[in-house]
Amino acid sequence: MVTVSTRPEPGSKMVLEIEVPPDEVDRHFATAYRHVAERTRVPGFRPGKAPRQVIDRFVGRGSVLAEAIDHLVQDSYDKALDQTDLIPIDQPAVDIDAASLAEGQPITFTATVPVRPEVSLGSYTDYSFGLEVPDVTDEQVEQVLTELREQQATLRPIDERGAQKDDIASVKFVGTIDGEPFDGGSADRLPLVIGEDRMIAGWEDELIGLEIGATKVFDSTFPDDYRVEDLRGKEAHFEVELLDLREKVLPELTDEFAKSVSDVETLEALRAEIRDALRQRADAEARHAFGDRIIDFATANATVELPEVMIANEVEIMRDELRTRLAQQRIGLDQYLAMAQQSTEELTAELRDPATRRVKTLLVLSAIAEKEQVDATDAEIDTEIASQLAQYPDEGRLREYLNSRRGRSYLRMTLRNRKLVDTLIERALGTEPEANASAAPEPEPEPATTQPDPSQESD
Repeated sequence: MVTVSTRPEPGSKMVLEIEVPPDEVDRHFATAYRHVAERTRVPGFRPGKAPRQVIDRFVGRGSVLAEAIDHLVQDSYDKALDQTDLIPIDQPAVDIDAASLAEGQPITFTATVPVRPEVSLGSYTDYSFGLEVPDVTDEQVEQVLTELREQQATLRPIDERGAQKDDIASVKFVGTIDGEPFDGGSADRLPLVIGEDRMIAGWEDELIGLEIGATKVFDSTFPDDYRVEDLRGKEAHFEVELLDLREKVLPELTDEFAKSVSDVETLEALRAEIRDALRQRADAEARHAFGDRIIDFATANATVELPEVMIANEVEIMRDELRTRLAQQRIGLDQYLAMAQQSTEELTAELRDPATRRVKTLLVLSAIAEKEQVDATDAEIDTEIASQLAQYPDEGRLREYLNSRRGRSYLRMTLRNRKLVDTLIERALGTEPEANASAAPEPEPEPATTQPDPSQESD
């Protein structure tokens, strides 16, 4: 077992002085010899079987020493961290005297790591705003009823009149530009709702009045900002045939309709149920907005010197978030930058301000949580891990990350901040339970990481 002592340094840094006992030194030398032997072909010996003295002569003692230092520093540093409450925000700067490393002898080295800076808190409770819950209106209730009717609507075939706005039509069309067909300009059977403007402006208006089987010829001009650059501003000639026409028939607002969409017996009971659901949603949204305002107020009143490395790390996290969102739309980051006519450097500059705000917010919340003695318990973290893994049972990397020191630290920060904001809200409303006033374990410093990213963490 290593022994470790710590001392602070200016600039939000902490120096870990780590002493490694002789048996640990010998173990790392043994590992180094084994790894060097396994990847070195020594004539007359099977891979990994060459004796140490042969490895020293054939490869050189310096190679073994370098390998031993790599293993010793990483393993001992991790063990030292486990004995402290420190969560570094970047890689350590290690100072070790390689010449003093020898089998059978202890060695001491230092690791200087940037840590979370001190936060000078201002006021975070003496604000002039409060919880603002908007009233639920009759119009909102009727809008939900309309949406329920839309969901229960049926389609009735139309053959006694021409097409009208809001009808569901199926059309066959052929489009040409200067007598030549173009990509996406034709379809054998395209369903559309007349008036939703799925097609270019004015195109669907040409269908109004057409009866099933009728054909119409007309010209339409693509807008100057059309998504396909080659078609922008060009006039196209279309020949369209109406294949099918249906209208949406909404059910009547009756007690029977209410029974079909809910467990209530009457339409008025359904309206009351909808109003209650809307009120609950309004309460939740207002509470969330109130919490955001409290956080903004506390952050604005706090003072902290943000380490550049934290801002840079947060920019990378935000870039990864953007990359993930784009991937869901099957768009690569390089493609996005090309469409946005933006360079990588310009994207980095654009993300810097929001990244800075996020880092400061997380640091301020951590400081308030320490002052208020609000923390997440190990049981709560375990429950959250189980919940996430239940959603993604086959994600091995996620499982490894969430159970690592950094993964648990991230979850602890997330759960703690959630509890903290709830505590501040309940205190403002005068509904804070007695349990929130009791002392919780002293929380450890947290990194300003906003989302788990197994690809960036190792433990």
